Amino acid sequence: MAPLAARPTTRPPRRAAARAFTLIELIVVVTLAAMLMGGVIIGMGSVTNARLKGAITMVSSAIRSAYTRASATSQPTRVVFDLDGSRVWIEEGSSKMLVSDQDPTQSGGADPATEAERLAAEQASKVLKGPQAPKPRFKAIKQAGFEEDEPGKPGRALGGKLRFREIHVAHQIEPVREGRAYLYAWPGGQTEQAYVQIAKSADAEEGGVMTLTVQPLTGKIRVFNGPKVLPLAGPGQESQEREDRGGP
Repeated sequence: MAPLAARPTTRPPRRAAARAFTLIELIVVVTLAAMLMGGVIIGMGSVTNARLKGAITMVSSAIRSAYTRASATSQPTRVVFDLDGSRVWIEEGSSKMLVSDQDPTQSGGADPATEAERLAAEQASKVLKGPQAPKPRFKAIKQAGFEEDEPGKPGRALGGKLRFREIHVAHQIEPVREGRAYLYAWPGGQTEQAYVQIAKSADAEEGGVMTLTVQPLTGKIRVFNGPKVLPLAGPGQESQEREDRGGP
């Protein structure tokens, strides 16, 4: 009987080629996935930036609406910034008022609207002696574009993770980072000098913050990239439009 032929010890070249082709496919798939993931991250950043600009536009509209309404109705009007809830709305006063400079309640002399303001008002009343004029009350109004967007919550939310980072209005002692801040407008076309910082999130760095500033005589609003801090006129000092010349 003829001896059996020896079996080949190597695999056919075709199988080696097939294995190499599969590896190339894997590399291509991984590369495409990385590129797509990078595109998703960039896209998310663009959406966040668009929301930040949208929030700045909404807050600017609230300020201009309050400014215009005060002159049209001859009633004091204010914009309410809820820093804890990241919401903004417009309120109208029940009577004439003069805003108190360096007011410890941060309400500017209006009737306290929160528990923190009430406690601060009680503390301040212990220092002051003699009869005190009744404080005007403010209530939310259904101004066009600022109706409730959630049941039971006044005004509109900034949206997403956006938040108020810091707000300083002329009648406040210090910038506000929690609670509420108020920007008043009066009949005759005047408001308060202020700056409002809005951030992408609670831990946003300088690049994730935008600032709008308000001038008192004209209500002019300017918008800046980054956390701009505007020097405000102190008690007894007259606010001037030239204090804000623009620029970061």
